[in-house]
Amino acid sequence: MNENTARNEMFYAEPVYRPPSEASSLLIQATVGCSSAAAGRCYFCNSYVFHKTVPEKRFRIRPTRDILEDIEIGRREYGTILERIFLLDSNALIIKTPELLKILKACYESFPNLRQVSCYACCEDILRKSDEELGQLHEAGLTLVFIGLESGDQEVLDLVNKGVSVQEQIDAVKKANRAGIQTSVTVIIGLGGKRLTEQHAVNTGKAAGKMNSTFFAALTLMVVPNTPMDEMIKKGEFELLTEPLEILKELEFMVMNIDAPGPVIFRTNHASNYLPLRGTLPRDKEALLRTIRNAMKDPSLLRPESMRGL
Repeated sequence: MNENTARNEMFYAEPVYRPPSEASSLLIQATVGCSSAAAGRCYFCNSYVFHKTVPEKRFRIRPTRDILEDIEIGRREYGTILERIFLLDSNALIIKTPELLKILKACYESFPNLRQVSCYACCEDILRKSDEELGQLHEAGLTLVFIGLESGDQEVLDLVNKGVSVQEQIDAVKKANRAGIQTSVTVIIGLGGKRLTEQHAVNTGKAAGKMNSTFFAALTLMVVPNTPMDEMIKKGEFELLTEPLEILKELEFMVMNIDAPGPVIFRTNHASNYLPLRGTLPRDKEALLRTIRNAMKDPSLLRPESMRGL
């Protein structure tokens, strides 16, 4: 629906971005696109392409009045039994705190059974806000933020132009944790290519341990056409991990190096992965490693290539 037409249905700027775990949540378009993509960062990401090629997906923060109107339309459409809301798109936490507090207030007033409001966040979005602001957002009902670490190795982050340091990522997650906001951190297996595979795995595991996030998930790099990474591969500047055994070895090294006090809920259930895993760290670390090593010996345990996807 066009944002400027009569408002009898919710506005969405297609395609929308949301975590797989938010499949049953009401999606509220709070921002459109991604501020990192607008800055020309994250060479591996579809948002980079959309920002340049799809005018409807160029980054912007929607007016609060329009967001509140969508919440009201959602209440009329779905009733008051709704339990989860996800604020679109890629980093709704960039919204100024007073406006975000108004949005959270409207969510909980409109849906009295609401248990969770979540959103994506760039680490700068968290670091920019004071401890007091994050505490206010937690008290108002922001329960979970999703953060893309991508790699705990600085050379890999620089290679893909993430635009932040590993330490900034760690500091952001710890800051959200201190405020009582749950954190879900995502990393990308294979993001360092063949050249940086071991240091990517080892340092990502170490960073995850320092973060001690509520949730920690790994997906596997799948190259998006027309991204800078796609061009790097075509020019021979980046060599992909192409064999499942290479991917599993990187995953093994990563898990080996996660030394988190926990509990950290660990998942590799994204469709891009060859081996779906689930467990809680540190309790299940050895069991996870056994499963990975068994799969390295027995390829029949892996997800078929035809079943993998973005």
